[in-house]
Amino acid sequence: MILVVGTALISAKAFLEPGLLESVLDMSNITVYLGIITIVYFILGYFTYALLYALTGSTVSKPEDIQSANGPVAILAVVGFYLSYFTMMNPTSELNVFASLFPISSPFCMPFRIMMGLASGKDVAISIVILIVSILVIAKVAIKIYSNAILNYGTKISFKDIINMYKDKQN
Repeated sequence: MILVVGTALISAKAFLEPGLLESVLDMSNITVYLGIITIVYFILGYFTYALLYALTGSTVSKPEDIQSANGPVAILAVVGFYLSYFTMMNPTSELNVFASLFPISSPFCMPFRIMMGLASGKDVAISIVILIVSILVIAKVAIKIYSNAILNYGTKISFKDIINMYKDKQN
């Protein structure tokens, strides 16, 4: 990411006329706080989706089946992105507030709300806590299912078997 941004900045300074970039882009809302929060949401969002992919990937027995098993997670990622994208058209709506708190869309939505000045520190803290709790829950479920699935040789595990494995581990 640093390499891409660095290349873009160097290219802009070398090849664009002075002042052209500033006339096109308004950089007044970009602050250090926004940069740090964006990085935090990037890391937490990455952990969320990585654990979801690990969860679905642990349920298959052959590498060829991974893409079809990860389809629902890819759909969740698209839903999260578009939920935040379309709610940005009306950033003061209740749906935008929901999207900034919902774990699959908050990494996409909350940095934008902060940049627009619509999110208070309390909103950011609540969103981060919800995201961290979601990560911990997904990690717990993924670890339990993975530990059972790794010992499963042969047949593919069904969704019903996954739920039964998780319930058996609860006891």
